[in-house]
Amino acid sequence: MSLLLTICALHFVAQLSPGPDVLLIAKSSASTSRANTLKIILGISLGIVVWVVLTLLGFSVLIQQFPWIQQILMLVGGLFLARMGWAMLNGGLKNLQQATRLDDNVPPGTADAKNYLLQGLFTNLSNPKTLIYFSSVFSLALSSSASTHLKTQLAIIIPIQTFLVFTLLMLILSMPKIKTAYQRSGSYIDVISGGLFLIFAIWLWYDALAML
Repeated sequence: MSLLLTICALHFVAQLSPGPDVLLIAKSSASTSRANTLKIILGISLGIVVWVVLTLLGFSVLIQQFPWIQQILMLVGGLFLARMGWAMLNGGLKNLQQATRLDDNVPPGTADAKNYLLQGLFTNLSNPKTLIYFSSVFSLALSSSASTHLKTQLAIIIPIQTFLVFTLLMLILSMPKIKTAYQRSGSYIDVISGGLFLIFAIWLWYDALAML
């Protein structure tokens, strides 16, 4: 049980560290409904299921033997993050330009229909470094002496923990005062968020090319 709690504690700390998942949840919590953000969190949790299962099945060992697999995943993941980042950045800049024109007669644009679950899933899966993270955190659980029961527990508990912790984060960030603050400076936040997503993408590409 102590090993399971240790892994859960490590995952809790890593879960709240700055990254695409946290950034997406923060932005969605302040700018859209809780129902939409819950769909994003569910998508992220499904992504965690994929990474945990791949780790427990030994996929990280395959990547160590064939590093080009990780390189391809990182390049593709970077493309997705860059696409999201550019959309946020471009949208924020357009909103700022509209605000500077002070044209109150222009009706606010209707938000594009999004599949929030897939957005959360693909954002999480876009970072293949998650697989390396889980392989290091699960190193003791992946040893030959580890029981199948422990591995099964990890495959169930870690995704549930991910969903619950991110849901709590969403409840905090979607409080009325925070939403009001976002509405005052939403365009600037979109620009910053888009820039950070682009930085995450460039970071992935740089690491992928550094492996050559």
